[in-house]
Order: sequence, then structure tokens, then C-alpha cells
Amino acid sequence: MIGLFITLFLFPLVGWSVARRSWGEAFLFGAGLVGTILFFAGVVHLPLVAALALVLIGSIGVAVWTYRNHKRDIPHPTPHSPLPTIAMAIPLVVLALIAAVTPLNDFDGRAFWVLKAKGIAHERSIDGPFFQGATLDPRNQYPLLIPIDGAVILGLAHDLDDRHLRWLYVGFLAALALLVRERITNLVSPAAGAWCAALLVWIPQFAVATEGGALSAYNDIAVAAFAAGAFFELVGETLPRRDRDTAPAPYREIRFGLWLVFLILTKSEGLPFALVFLLIGAFVFRKRIVTPAILAAVAAVALLIWRARIPAGDEENFVRMLPTIPEKLANLRAALAAFPRHMIAFSSWGAFWVAVILAAVLAIRVDRRAATIAIAVIASMLAVYCGVYVATDWVVTDLIAVTANRLLMHLAAPALFLLALAAQWWTRTKSM
Repeated sequence: MIGLFITLFLFPLVGWSVARRSWGEAFLFGAGLVGTILFFAGVVHLPLVAALALVLIGSIGVAVWTYRNHKRDIPHPTPHSPLPTIAMAIPLVVLALIAAVTPLNDFDGRAFWVLKAKGIAHERSIDGPFFQGATLDPRNQYPLLIPIDGAVILGLAHDLDDRHLRWLYVGFLAALALLVRERITNLVSPAAGAWCAALLVWIPQFAVATEGGALSAYNDIAVAAFAAGAFFELVGETLPRRDRDTAPAPYREIRFGLWLVFLILTKSEGLPFALVFLLIGAFVFRKRIVTPAILAAVAAVALLIWRARIPAGDEENFVRMLPTIPEKLANLRAALAAFPRHMIAFSSWGAFWVAVILAAVLAIRVDRRAATIAIAVIASMLAVYCGVYVATDWVVTDLIAVTANRLLMHLAAPALFLLALAAQWWTRTKSM
């Protein structure tokens, strides 16, 4: 239960110092900030324990100061109908109960991600013997934000049992659902926010999939959550009168940039995702995109510096593989068919993606600019992932089989936003 306590209170406490709109956003910001700050501390060889202590002391100080001086400015949650709230709560409670009594059993979680968390917790370093070949880790250069969060939990628990980490991954799904509910509520409507959050946690790929779901230790829900934060910041800039966020512009740009930092340091897919957001964000923030771009660049450079210090595993270097695309065009047909085939896989997604495609047509009629941003994010990332499938040195059909559903998870927020806009069109039509 120590892991549960740390997960529920430490990360939201840290995140609340900069993100006070909902518990979900506070949890995600806390997990992102803890992992990011300790990663940078590790890159410059500062003691990780001392860095964590400073983060906690600073967060407590900010929380006390805010409560005393700005109590009235703390937003109150929007009341929601009981039915969608109960519908959202049921899967999360069931998942929490399962996580409490069953061991971790997914391959990637046990072989890579959780093992890294244990190595960091044991050595208190991100480039110690664990990363210098002592364990022959085949994924040695995977980004470390979530393993660092896991190492914090294991370190504070003084126990390397991976059962302490089960709550972290369920927590990411709960936080993502709450973020979706709060942001779509503010950007579209309370009913749309509540039902979109409920829908999310009932999607099999998020809830029960052995590869990528909340009961596994994959990091795809974390990527989906950080991408959701960045996406909603973009859309919030286009719908200022619907968004209750009254933070000054510089703070909103920094917040957008931090979501990109978290993406870059979470998984290898995070860097191209951040570049897509920066490209689209340039049309939304205009000159103000410089601040997020600087933050993302600093994170990318830090990641490259860390990778230069440790041996490479068997990760694919997609930068080096890009020039080989012309000679691998035979993979193009399989790459183009990958996502449509998995989108209609009922056992993983139900009718979710079919509904999203139909909703995109209606969403444009409700708010062209916001819908275009959502469609652009989805289309751009699918194009990037298709390019990766073409360039890969793996057997492309085998790679698609184990990754396509997880990559689709990353696009949950813009997809749900399109559904919310389409619901608005339906509501307006019925009221006419």
C-alpha cells in the first residue's frame, strides 16, 4: 500500500504547484516534473535523492503559499451528472482492485521498463553499471521519465517489489480520464466531457489489453496522457471564451512546452510527436511558439547527451534509416493498411475509430479551426508512424502486429475531442 500512497499523493502534490485545474492534470504534471527534474539531475550527475528532496520541499512550500494567499483563485470542479461519473468510476475501481492482487505479467513491462526503474532505484543513477552493460539490457537507450517515477516509488518504499508500481500505471489512466473530462468540459460542454471520459476507460485497448493497457507496465497511456495535455493547450488557444483557464499567455506557452518535454522523455515516439505539435503550434501560438520550442530542444539535447554516455541496445535508429526508405518501398502497402485494419478490430477498440471518422465530418461543421487541429494531429502522427513502418529493419508485419494498437492509443485525446464536437452538432440539430 506504500506504492498506492506515494502514487496518489506525491505526484499530485508536485503537479498541483503548477497545474491546479484538476486532480488528473496535477497528477500528470507531477509525474512529468518529477521524472524530468530527476532526469536532468542525473545527466549533470547531481544526487537524485537530494534533487527529489528539493522538489518535495519546493512543492510543499508552493502548496502552502497558494492555499494561504490564493485560496479563492483555486478553481472548483464542474459538477457532472452521476451516470457518466459512475460509468467512468466502475472500470477504474475494478482495475485498481485487480492491480492490488495480481502480479505484473506483460513482457515489455517486466523485461524493460520496470527493470530500469529497479536499476535506477538500486544505483541511484541513470548511467551507472545497470546502463553500462551489467544487465545486457536490449533496450538500453529508451527514455527514462516513467522508470524514474517508478524508481522514486521503489526508493521511498525501500522495496524493489514491482507490485508497488502497479498503481502508477492505473493512475495514469485515471488521470488521463479526468484530464479529458475537465478539458472537454471547459472547451465543449460538461456532458461531452463526462461521457468522453467514461468512454475512454471502457475501451478495451486502454483497460484490459495485455500490451499497453492499464494493467501492463507499457508507457503508451503515459504518452497518450502527455499528448492530451499538449493537444488541449493548442485547442484552448483557439477557443478562449469556452476555456475557463485565465492564466497569462507566457504561462500557457510554458505549460504547452512542458507537455512536449514530458513526451520527449517518455518514449522514443515522443520526439516526433513533439515536433508535430510544434509545427501545428506555430500556426496557433505564432511567435510565441519560441518558448515551447526552446523547452523541447533542451529536453531533446539532454536525452542525446545521456544516450551518448551509455552503450546502445538493439533500438532502431530511425534517423539513420530514413535514407533507406526508397529501397524499402515494398513495406508501403503493409504500412498503409496497418492502422485501418487495427482501427476496426472490435476486440481492441469496439466501434470507437469508426465513430471518430464519422464524427470528424460533423465536427468541422461545429468548429472548423478546432476540428482541423484535431484531424491534423491524428493524420500527421499516423503518417509518421507509417513512415517508421516503411523504414524499419524489423519484419514489418510482425512490428505492426505488436505496435499498431498501442500507437493508436497516443491519439485518444484528439479523437475524443472530435466526438465531443460531433455531439454538439447533434445536440444543436435536435434543438432546432
